[in-house]
Amino acid sequence: MTAPAAFTVYYGDDAVLRARSEPGALTSTAPPPPGGEVATHPFLSAAALDPMHEHRLREILLASSSPADFITRLEAAGYRVEAR
Repeated sequence: MTAPAAFTVYYGDDAVLRARSEPGALTSTAPPPPGGEVATHPFLSAAALDPMHEHRLREILLASSSPADFITRLEAAGYRVEAR
């Protein structure tokens, strides 16, 4: 499986994450602490859209080895992924 260049992750009908299959920033729904830096990732840039799913999405991302692996793990966890 090849991951799409850009995709949105849904839980039911709710969009919970927007991502691109390229290195970049991981943006939380919460602002970084004062003086804090935005986290980056070596194969994904993403913006969380729903704080209720953010922790689980991060766990899945940390266990993943590529964008395609991330999508496979998301789908196994009950999320739906749509290319943008």
